[in-house]
Amino acid sequence: MINDTIVINNLYRSGLKSLLKKEFSKVYCCGLFDKKQGLFFAFFKILQPNVATISSNLKSNIFTLFFFWKRGCVILNGIGRYRSSKTLRIILFSLFRLNWKKIIIIQSYADYRYFKRYSSKKYFWIPGSGGNYKKSGPKGNLLLVQRDDKIKMISQSAFKLLKTIQDSRIFIVGCHDHKMVKELFQDYKVNLVGYQRSEDIFLKGGGFIQPSGYGEGFPHTLADAIVSGLDVYIDSKEFVRYGLGRLGGGKQEISNNWYRLKGLKKIATNINSEHIVYSYMTIIKHHM
Repeated sequence: MINDTIVINNLYRSGLKSLLKKEFSKVYCCGLFDKKQGLFFAFFKILQPNVATISSNLKSNIFTLFFFWKRGCVILNGIGRYRSSKTLRIILFSLFRLNWKKIIIIQSYADYRYFKRYSSKKYFWIPGSGGNYKKSGPKGNLLLVQRDDKIKMISQSAFKLLKTIQDSRIFIVGCHDHKMVKELFQDYKVNLVGYQRSEDIFLKGGGFIQPSGYGEGFPHTLADAIVSGLDVYIDSKEFVRYGLGRLGGGKQEISNNWYRLKGLKKIATNINSEHIVYSYMTIIKHHM
């Protein structure tokens, strides 16, 4: 199992790793950019006979795709901010075509439709790594969970919703740069919570805001919010991009290009972490 760092594998692929250990004799886990292991360890393991690779994240995916003769599974989280890059798409199309021994699983429904439309190769769609239940706070409080490197990209989308819900209390969770956040949202009354433990990110509110602008495959926090039963407010572009209609979700328009997500229980059944992990494992066992 290859990722940019082992920490990411431990956070988001631990369930899959546990199932793989039950099915296969040995499971190795490495991060390309970890100092103790890095590229050399991954390169050495891939070249060994009877070894198949499972990679996540764009950089580690491209690395494993260059070993086109090896069996494996590529989990494409999402092209994200590079979605508009024609060069990247051409590179991925070419590498996917060469890697006929590998399974390609795509987490973004929009990317899945794109690659499926323009390529004869078989692709699979699994929405993310699954959501887990977390305790939440008062329903009247809305949460925007972001990182410092993302919040500028989603601010314009978020503003469209904030204009219509000025009576609600907005809590921004996860950002360290309070000065930057205050400058971005100076026209709105927002409460800066800062970094919180994963299990505590929803404690300040019972509503969850999912803006557009970054282009993730299927955000972990969105999956957690749905499974946890929060009221979810989502940009119309993201409703389509994440395939929420295909997962059994409905929508109620609350303002221009913003929806309140309906059918949360049905979506939660399809994206809870246990269901998602078994979906990955089923595809790997039958097609790799």
